Amino acid sequence: MKYLVLLTDGMSDHKQDELGGKTIMEYANTPNLDYMAEKGVCGLIKTTPDGYYPGSDICNLSMIGYDPTRFYSGRSPLEAVSAGVELNEGDMCFRCNLVTYEGDILEDNSAHHIDNATAKKAVAALNSEFGAEGLEFVSGLGFRNLMVMRGVDYDIKTAQPHDIIGKDSLPHLPTGEGSEKIIKIMNRAGKILNSGDFGKANGIWIWGEGRKPSLPAFKDMYGLDASVIAAVDLIRGIGMCGGMKVIDVPGATGFIDTNFAGKAEYAIKALEDSDYVFLHVEAADEAGHMGIIEEKVKAVENIDSKMCPVILEGMKKFGDFRILVSPDHPTPVKLRTHVPEPVPAIIFGTGVNPDENQAYSEFIKPTFFIEDGYKIAEFFLKSTVING
Repeated sequence: MKYLVLLTDGMSDHKQDELGGKTIMEYANTPNLDYMAEKGVCGLIKTTPDGYYPGSDICNLSMIGYDPTRFYSGRSPLEAVSAGVELNEGDMCFRCNLVTYEGDILEDNSAHHIDNATAKKAVAALNSEFGAEGLEFVSGLGFRNLMVMRGVDYDIKTAQPHDIIGKDSLPHLPTGEGSEKIIKIMNRAGKILNSGDFGKANGIWIWGEGRKPSLPAFKDMYGLDASVIAAVDLIRGIGMCGGMKVIDVPGATGFIDTNFAGKAEYAIKALEDSDYVFLHVEAADEAGHMGIIEEKVKAVENIDSKMCPVILEGMKKFGDFRILVSPDHPTPVKLRTHVPEPVPAIIFGTGVNPDENQAYSEFIKPTFFIEDGYKIAEFFLKSTVING
């Protein structure tokens, strides 16, 4: 049996007056997703444990099959693994977004999706300023970068920048032991970026603190050779920590212009050697953070028209197969951030008996409900028959 998870980051949403009271998933033209819903089973997954923030770190750990309440040690350390940063005991890692401020207002959490070349220049400028002080800034993908502090023992609480877009940033600055140091770094970084040509990046936002992660191997847990395909370091880092093969796809950007078809093609190719592929697509989530309905509709339709046909046709050659389609969390365009609501999922393929659903949306009639989100892996991979 071959298994593919199509993780549509942030795709689920709320009803929109502009779309006649429909959600984006209901409004978008998605014949292939609807086909899998009709021929498979649909259910709901609670990906965010009680008391946790519905971040992509927590929710993707759940979707891959890791219990966040046991294995989560912070977001940025997972990204650090993907970036090749070695963290030792006593080191702390932080996510460092390049952002745009208007005065004290956090106008945009991504510096309006700063391009990679400009972002690297900005990170180089930060390293030039802070390197002698033992700080390390590490380039990621566009606005998604890291800051590493060696040999510190801070107890800091930070805010996610996509939660405060358009708001006064001052009430959301880091708090706790060591926070004064972090705030000083943020203030100095703003002066550096304001004095150079770094596109719309005129500051940084430090968040996502954590320490060296440790995950058991996916194969030890589920007995399958696994691969992961993702543009963003967070998902690649989870895969690497879990002993999964990380596959690079040309043109994968983590945005609406990503290589949708190429990612699907590489996923099918990967299944020739792997038993399981986790295929992550960021585009709908970014459109949600931007708050643009049209962009999110486009992202959903691109997933359906450019990825699903490749996947549906490609999986046939393996004989027995299963496909799981699901967001990790909703990112409603009106809120421009994540919410901890259960997400709608499809399971399609061998040993799956269709239920009564005829289309895919947030309002499927659930055949299953996975309350502890990480248990979706066991349900998807180990159930001999689903709905039978």
